[in-house]
Amino acid sequence: MNSVSHTASLVWQRMPPSGRLFVRFWGGCVVAVGVMGVGLQLMGPPKMGGQDIDVASYDTTLAGKTDIPAPQADLLENTAGPGGYALPKRGTHGHVARQVYAAPVVDVPAGSAQVALILTGVGDSHAVTEEALSALPSPISLALSPYTPDMKKLLELARANKHETLLALPVQPSQAPAKTDSTPEVQAGPKALSSSLSAKQNTANYQWALSSLAGYVGVTNATTGTSTEDYTHSAAFTPILTDIAQRGLLYLNATPDTAIQNTEATGTADVNINTDADIVNIDIQLLKLQQAARRTGRAIGVMGPLRPVALACLRAWIPHLKDVGITLVPVSMLLAPLPAAPPTANTAPAGNAAANGAMHVNLTNPNAGKRQ
Repeated sequence: MNSVSHTASLVWQRMPPSGRLFVRFWGGCVVAVGVMGVGLQLMGPPKMGGQDIDVASYDTTLAGKTDIPAPQADLLENTAGPGGYALPKRGTHGHVARQVYAAPVVDVPAGSAQVALILTGVGDSHAVTEEALSALPSPISLALSPYTPDMKKLLELARANKHETLLALPVQPSQAPAKTDSTPEVQAGPKALSSSLSAKQNTANYQWALSSLAGYVGVTNATTGTSTEDYTHSAAFTPILTDIAQRGLLYLNATPDTAIQNTEATGTADVNINTDADIVNIDIQLLKLQQAARRTGRAIGVMGPLRPVALACLRAWIPHLKDVGITLVPVSMLLAPLPAAPPTANTAPAGNAAANGAMHVNLTNPNAGKRQ
């Protein structure tokens, strides 16, 4: 051993200065790479947007799903967007966010009408939000603003209680109600989309909003309170609506009695319920939603902002639906139904599917029943 060390020492001493420098440089590189490799192994995979991104941990068949998975790497681009999270994209094997992140399918009895309800203004009050997400049935969907505080905790709570979420685009209203003590002025925020902005700026604001959270089924123009805006109903919004569909998301137009471009999974709300009104007016609007569902077989309502009075009205209204032949379903069931489960030996014949409540027909989307 001493002989080997002595020989190495002689070789080093006889080596020219340039040779010694060469050995030191590359030896240092090898050591550095080794240290970095060990460090990366200990750190594990990177985190995006302050929240862990899972790798295909959901049921890839999507049939009979019982929960909502956390954000999936397969459904996100490789780099973070301007809002912190990666932008959504279509996954492998045809999977799309509007189905993977959808709430579990509800069994609809034969002959029952279907009604979906989306809450806006969620997160404005921490105590009311926690109570609502825990107390309300899972088919109630949520529209979340990019400005919602404590977004990570809210999303985790929503998933735990099987509520699907939609991203509420901040859109500058073209007409807003006059500010009063009970109805504060509508604030769309600094990243709002608007007909007064250029297409480039609107696209930038849209991508910021889209990357402000992850794990949502789609996008909506639902705003808190009563206001009207013309941007999402103009030709200028068409490229964004097309992009929403290309990314595998659904789109809900929250403005009743307006038309939108028909893409793969779109729909328009039938009733918009402003909960800043008194309890009598809220009940009247809920009755209108109920009547719309009975009249056409399905109806979608947008309700907000989330207030204690809204929660009280819903607790009284929801149990009543079954008595009048209406089933509460997630909005995704009406706009982006899950693919049918593979047939088995015990599967009933196709002619009996509707009678057994196994077939859910989308009455607003001509592509219903197809794999989106």
